[in-house]
Amino acid sequence: MAVCIPFLGVPDMEQAVVWYTEIGFKCTGSNRFWEPNTPLTWAQLEWENAAFMLFPSEKKDNNSIKDAGLFFKVRQLNGLVEKLKQMARIIELTEEPHSNKVEVVFEDLNGFRITFSCG
Repeated sequence: MAVCIPFLGVPDMEQAVVWYTEIGFKCTGSNRFWEPNTPLTWAQLEWENAAFMLFPSEKKDNNSIKDAGLFFKVRQLNGLVEKLKQMARIIELTEEPHSNKVEVVFEDLNGFRITFSCG
């Protein structure tokens, strides 16, 4: 089975890893697993076994629309929407009571659009 893991370039690796772990992602790999006292050069983050990776990028692009985004289809949100209301700009929140579907689209701390769909 092939697996595709997207990479997102971020200006501050430390800040991005902390932000994602605070909303519920797990850091499942980084160069620090083998080299503990070095700067982060990559990190893998996961939610329900869906992964993406971060790498340091010095690109100073302030475009309002980023070149990439992430979409997660998940079994449950586990309080994610409440955390995001405090930590992110929510672009869209759709709740369909008749189908129990909840979808939240938000911007991460670097302006990447992330979607979580549950239901």
